[in-house]
Amino acid sequence: MHRILKIKQILTGTLVTMASLTIISIGNIQSSSAAESYTQSLQELYEMRERVVNKLESLPTPRKRLFFSEENQAILEKQQNLVQKLQEIDVQILVEQRANDNWRQALTLSAQAAEVGVSPSPTVKTRETEKHLWQQAIYNLEEIPDDSFIGDKTNKKIKEYKRSLYDSSYQLNITKSNFLDKIRKESGLSSRATITICNLRRECLDLNGNKLPASPASLIKVPVAVAVMQKVSQENISLDTPVYVSRGNFTEDASEIRARKRYPLKTLVGQMIDHSSNIATNQLIDYLGQPYINKVLEDDGYKVIRVKYKLMGNRIRPKNPGKGRNTLTSNELTDMMVSIYNSEYPNSDVLIEALANQKDRLLGYAGLEKLPEVKWLGEKTGENSRALGTTLGLSIDGEVYVMTVIDSRGGRDPQIRKCINKLAKYLVDNEGLL
Repeated sequence: MHRILKIKQILTGTLVTMASLTIISIGNIQSSSAAESYTQSLQELYEMRERVVNKLESLPTPRKRLFFSEENQAILEKQQNLVQKLQEIDVQILVEQRANDNWRQALTLSAQAAEVGVSPSPTVKTRETEKHLWQQAIYNLEEIPDDSFIGDKTNKKIKEYKRSLYDSSYQLNITKSNFLDKIRKESGLSSRATITICNLRRECLDLNGNKLPASPASLIKVPVAVAVMQKVSQENISLDTPVYVSRGNFTEDASEIRARKRYPLKTLVGQMIDHSSNIATNQLIDYLGQPYINKVLEDDGYKVIRVKYKLMGNRIRPKNPGKGRNTLTSNELTDMMVSIYNSEYPNSDVLIEALANQKDRLLGYAGLEKLPEVKWLGEKTGENSRALGTTLGLSIDGEVYVMTVIDSRGGRDPQIRKCINKLAKYLVDNEGLL
């Protein structure tokens, strides 16, 4: 007790005042010119502090005079230097103690995560718990300064834990995606059905999402619309620019577009999306050129989506239809829709408006109709003799999602509707994807 009181007296008796205390890094102590200031462990810091305290105790007490003598000045300067050093050591001890606490906590959390991860019957809940534990362990390690005594091994451990977190996230997505196959079966869709769901942060789940459906049908019109918006933006073209619809692009169509007439670009895009106009699509393909469309898609990072053939009705084939076949996947189409709803494309508002004006509402819209918690935002459907599908935007409690469902067996509206309904119910019941 006597020793503590003496040190307190020395600390308060110096002329040093600290307006604020800034955390001192290890480098400040280790770079000291004094050999005893170089430390490599917390124990050495304790020993260094003890030596500094001993030095403070050994200093004589300054004599009380009305003026400072050289002797008093020398003593006070030594006290000042030692007190400052003691403060730095105390701060560093605190930093290292916290670093050790975070390290031990991270090890505990990682052990818990590993234990949860080997569950013989993992559920979504246990997978989420495992992922959360790995995240918390990493957070603890990231609180440890790089220049801490354990900085090097901490950085190595962070890399190790991040690999475990990646594996955990992957397993979580697999576990969550299992419900998609269950919904597919319950809805009556074929084994070739593809399903993708994403939120606007691009957190996604999918079933066969990278597999090609038998045909994209009219879903390929979304990429054409995106390419139009890229062109008008790059070349400063007005969407009011009239475009002549040639006779060679005529085919069976339920839209308002007629051959040998002029329509503004915006009208052609709108009719292509909300009325699924084949004539408008064919004219826009000619207007853009297939090489331009596919270059835009490639530049945007889409490896599968390609426009190679014009659209046709039941009998009438348009002039210069193209070569090959149109291709897309539910994963890439969903990502494109996410870009639209994120307003990542030029004139995304025009596309969002067209999707919201969708005339065909027998699939996604009808599937969500009896779910008051879910708001339908827009949709593009596609159907031919080989495939039926839809891609749509919806909102639940302000969170926007995009889902795409395609089955390579045409004419199965009830099954698609049932699938959309069950997917939306899952999002509602589980408060989202992740």
